[in-house]
Amino acid sequence: MNATRLLRRLLPSPDTDALLGDITEEARHRSRIWYCAQLCALLVVGSWRDVRRHPLLSLRAIGVGIATLVVAFAPASAMLRVVRVLSEGGYYLGPYWLTLPPNAFRWFPALVNTLGFAASGWTIARVHRAHGVAMVIPWALFVSVVLAAFIIMALSADTYPTIWTAPKIGGAISTLSLPACVLLGGFFGVLRHRGGRQSWKRM
Repeated sequence: MNATRLLRRLLPSPDTDALLGDITEEARHRSRIWYCAQLCALLVVGSWRDVRRHPLLSLRAIGVGIATLVVAFAPASAMLRVVRVLSEGGYYLGPYWLTLPPNAFRWFPALVNTLGFAASGWTIARVHRAHGVAMVIPWALFVSVVLAAFIIMALSADTYPTIWTAPKIGGAISTLSLPACVLLGGFFGVLRHRGGRQSWKRM
């Protein structure tokens, strides 16, 4: 699938074909970098226009994202306890001793967050199939604002001067990367294989 066909799936807007025609015509005299930059700009601007045209759908997309996280994180606490026991000692099951590496408990929350936020983007894209990834954008922005506010509040709550150690820097980077997981999940939610071919449905 070339870039223009992919963009038509990511942004199935009535204006996309006309704009793509203009960009493709101009691309004959431009570099490939210019062409890719124009496609990215078209994706951002087209998604923003679609969100402005459908504000209620944007709010519904945020609601779908929140609901997906609630469903995804509901069993996380029970699973965390199991992983902690397995990584700190394990379970004795008959003649077998079930264990996990000691670092499993440390990496489990990051794995759950990554999968949960990616699932929220995927679900929004599937629910709003007629809009491509446009409805995923409001949810990604909402997640970015909430996470940034959470990090600022956590840092300001410290009574001692903040020391930016490696774990803190890694945790902040991991947290701020969750909106990218949302967008990645939305990308895979738009693309769907059926019978060996890409299929597209409109709501």
